Amino acid sequence: MRPSDKSWQMFLDMQEHPENYSDEQLETMMDDLDQVPDVDSAWKKIEQKQVSLKVRPLHRWQQIAAAIIGVVVISCIAIAAVHLWNSTSNSSKNGESPLMTSPVGKEIYTSKDREHIEPLADTLIFDNVPLDTMLMDIASFYHVDAVFRNTDARQLRFYFVWKPKEGLDELIKKLNHFESLNVRQEGTMLIVE
Repeated sequence: MRPSDKSWQMFLDMQEHPENYSDEQLETMMDDLDQVPDVDSAWKKIEQKQVSLKVRPLHRWQQIAAAIIGVVVISCIAIAAVHLWNSTSNSSKNGESPLMTSPVGKEIYTSKDREHIEPLADTLIFDNVPLDTMLMDIASFYHVDAVFRNTDARQLRFYFVWKPKEGLDELIKKLNHFESLNVRQEGTMLIVE
């Protein structure tokens, strides 16, 4: 048990100026300090403070607010998932697919934008787009016609990264890397065999 503030001050003063105190006062102070503190009562006080901290549950309204926030967040996620599912289902049912998509910071083109292909972004990405649709859009940029001698190739779907600033020859080289595709240029025609 810690001595009272007054006796503590007196103890400190006795250490600094023992000449101001009699031997009896010094011995009395030493006896007071030599007393064994009551550990049990001090421990009980600490336990009472800890119990009072543990017993303090969250208020009921805080628990309700947390539950409501959780329900709202889960509902928003579910609505977004349903919306995404419906939009992809509707576009695939209608036979539409995005013609071109682009990475962040680039332009995005859809089937409604066919007339507005220029000005183009630096890089365009065709994602799951039929070859005939993709090649028609690219051919119009280079002012050539796309001719399909292999009709099965029309419906091939591609993931293709196109950089419009590259020339037509470079495009043909890239397309010919696909296994089931052979593209060549004759005058103003891109021929797919």
